Amino acid sequence: MGSSQVTASLLLAPHSEGKHGMAEQRTWDIVTGPGITALGIAASRSVESSMPDALIDDPFGAVFLGAVDSPVPFPLRWPAEGEPVSDQHKLSLHTSRFIGVRSRFYDDVILDAVRAGAGQVVLLAAGLDTRAFRLPWPSDVTLYELDQPGVLAFKNDVLRGSRTAPGCRRVAVGTDLREDWVGALAAAGFLPTVPTVWVAEGLLGYLPAAAEEHLLRKIHQLSAVGSRLALDRFADLDRLASDTATLEQLSRRSGIEARSLFNTEPRPHPAQCLYPNGWTVREDDDTEIAERYGRDLTDPFTGQTTRPWLDTRFLTAELGRG
Repeated sequence: MGSSQVTASLLLAPHSEGKHGMAEQRTWDIVTGPGITALGIAASRSVESSMPDALIDDPFGAVFLGAVDSPVPFPLRWPAEGEPVSDQHKLSLHTSRFIGVRSRFYDDVILDAVRAGAGQVVLLAAGLDTRAFRLPWPSDVTLYELDQPGVLAFKNDVLRGSRTAPGCRRVAVGTDLREDWVGALAAAGFLPTVPTVWVAEGLLGYLPAAAEEHLLRKIHQLSAVGSRLALDRFADLDRLASDTATLEQLSRRSGIEARSLFNTEPRPHPAQCLYPNGWTVREDDDTEIAERYGRDLTDPFTGQTTRPWLDTRFLTAELGRG
């Protein structure tokens, strides 16, 4: 879930909540609806940063949580040995280990691409993402952050108060991704002739099937040769659609209503949209990505191999000349 990563949950026209989840929600702030997940991911990055084997260094999670009265009590650091931990915090801490892997994966994809010549990065549903401030950027890169205006306003206010400067040209694009986000991105200075890194981190599992297809189609239309795309998706939406026990347990333990966020409509694999349009595609299992970084996702509190989050696949793609 993540970096708001669910704030684009209704990319196309709003729809009613049905068997596939995803209740209509026209607006939200940082402590309601999808906004609360942005705080949870920021907290997870803070926990990851506190670990001895940390994969990222993000000092901003505690700053965001300190600026708001969160209805969910997210932990911000790994507990000391012998420190009592509630069941809810155990889930959050276990999930933080996954978020650390996911964050590092996207960090590396982005930095590899800009070092290879990509001049633009677009974070779709950026939420409380802080890569503009924490990554070592080349000086000529522009980073576009797309999300709800209220979410970006909260982030901008908090970061302004911390007197932190971005390491690249950062452009916050306040737009509802159900509307003309392409026009808003163009108005903010985006150039479709420049190779771009598109990042949909923790996003697709919250989109209706038609919205996902629309998103991938627009990304292709706006991409110059050499552009790259990185995304992750839930591995088995069909099973999740009928697995009420998993969703209820996740909701109970996390404090966030899972069924109202996920969209389990059947949909084609993203590669089916990308391959015919000249993209080369690679996909890796979440445990394979974790192993790449020397991270074991076994539950540290029970020793069980239960994943901290839902089974996830990570996809990277690059647009060739066709």
